[in-house]
Amino acid sequence: MILVMAVSLVAVPAVSAAEKIVYGDADGDGEVTAVDVTVVMRHTVHMLTLTGDRLKAATVSGDDELSIVDATWIQRKVVNIIDKFPVEESEPEDTGRDTLVVYFSRTGNTKPLAQYAAEYLDADIFEIEAAVPYTDADIAYYTNCRADSEQSDPAARPEIAGKVDNMDSYSTVVIAYPIWHGQAPKIIYTFLESYDMSGKTIIPFCTSASSPIGSSATNLHALAPDAVWKDGRRFAAGTSSDVIEAWLNEIGF
Repeated sequence: MILVMAVSLVAVPAVSAAEKIVYGDADGDGEVTAVDVTVVMRHTVHMLTLTGDRLKAATVSGDDELSIVDATWIQRKVVNIIDKFPVEESEPEDTGRDTLVVYFSRTGNTKPLAQYAAEYLDADIFEIEAAVPYTDADIAYYTNCRADSEQSDPAARPEIAGKVDNMDSYSTVVIAYPIWHGQAPKIIYTFLESYDMSGKTIIPFCTSASSPIGSSATNLHALAPDAVWKDGRRFAAGTSSDVIEAWLNEIGF
């Protein structure tokens, strides 16, 4: 049930950008009360218009659209049925870490090395997964497979499933990938072009059976030209955590 209070006039004060958003606080008084339910209801019937931080604070259902549903959620908070709004539960946790390890590992060889790096650096970790997953047939080289086609096409940018929601919070990004036809898989290109890497330190490394890192790392520089690129390194599958840690320590991390 939605409680609608009879309030003749509801003031909606402005909030400075420095203040923390209090979800559910539609009237801007710093508290979540039944008055906030009224404010949302008035917005939905065009009796007032919420904008900026007040609009963000009132939109609590997680669907990015202010409606009567949000009034219902606020009412539930007022009567202590819920502790958090859906929008709060879906927000990425701020771990306070400033390093992110990103990896793509179709066959599983790169993943453990990325995990070693993340553990040593006390970093967050993100797996790049293709929106259309690669099958074994897709990486059967020299069969005119998907990987053959993508790696020979300068414009290929495979779509990624998911994203890093808080990329701005990281100052250092480690990127780990396998070697496909002498280069980083084109999905790594997609990743780098999806974010503003300006000023970030990027540390690339690759895994391969025999191919060196070669130009696979330097060819990525153009995709994030304003980043600070560290020299990359090639590792074999099964490389130990000690080796990964020694390399990171060697380059100053």
